[in-house]
Amino acid sequence: MSARRGYYSLVQFCPHPARAEAVNLGVVLFCPDAGFIAARTLQGNRPAEKLVGREGVDKAALDAAKRAIEGRLDVERSSFQTLEDFQRFVDSRANVLKLTAPRPLKVLDPAEDLGRLFDELVGGKAHRVQRTPVFPPLDDLFHRLERAGRAQLNLTLNVPVLERPLRVPYAYRNGDLNLVKPHKFSAQEGEAMKAAVSLAVQGDLLQRHGKDEEDRKYYLTVVPSFETSGDGQWARTHVCRVLEEYQVKVVPEDRIPAFVANVEQEAH
Repeated sequence: MSARRGYYSLVQFCPHPARAEAVNLGVVLFCPDAGFIAARTLQGNRPAEKLVGREGVDKAALDAAKRAIEGRLDVERSSFQTLEDFQRFVDSRANVLKLTAPRPLKVLDPAEDLGRLFDELVGGKAHRVQRTPVFPPLDDLFHRLERAGRAQLNLTLNVPVLERPLRVPYAYRNGDLNLVKPHKFSAQEGEAMKAAVSLAVQGDLLQRHGKDEEDRKYYLTVVPSFETSGDGQWARTHVCRVLEEYQVKVVPEDRIPAFVANVEQEAH
């Protein structure tokens, strides 16, 4: 397995920046060539308590800040394409936790390397993110079809022209290869549109230039969900419009049952 470029940043508790005192509570790994970005944070807060004493740590606020970093990267991971994207995220952290400047490293297996970094630079027991599928009926369908040899799970494709990876959790064939990607869009206008444009362009390039080993074309389907705060309604309308303009199929949540029934019939 060849090494790929990557960058990591430490998640630090720094209660008094002027003193330059900080303890590591987590680490973020970004590997653009693998389309990977994720955080691993400490389950407890003992290093922070040692630094300032138990009375000086608001455990609820600190835990919420750690979960916010993990959640933001999970929701908006397709928005991270370049080192500049990652740097902007690092610079945006302004609460009790800060992120250090990204440092380069060679990445072989992103998930394993993230665990290794955590063990070496943080230590202790990591918080385990409990991931549940955004749309359980869709997840149930594709796992059942995969067991029957009628679908594929967790594909990573190289997007032509961009030469960047796109990860999709589900795929099925009905003559062509259909890629199905649920995506949770931010309620913030700028973040939602950035993710929508990225997916739209990738779907368009895959459809026009991508073919599998059996010369079948790729078609991308996005199943969107939206945060309800901020500009959520604006995002819902404009995200779908952008995707459809680039011939990316959109399956709104209320149409998932019909989509599931259609895939059940067509997949082979």
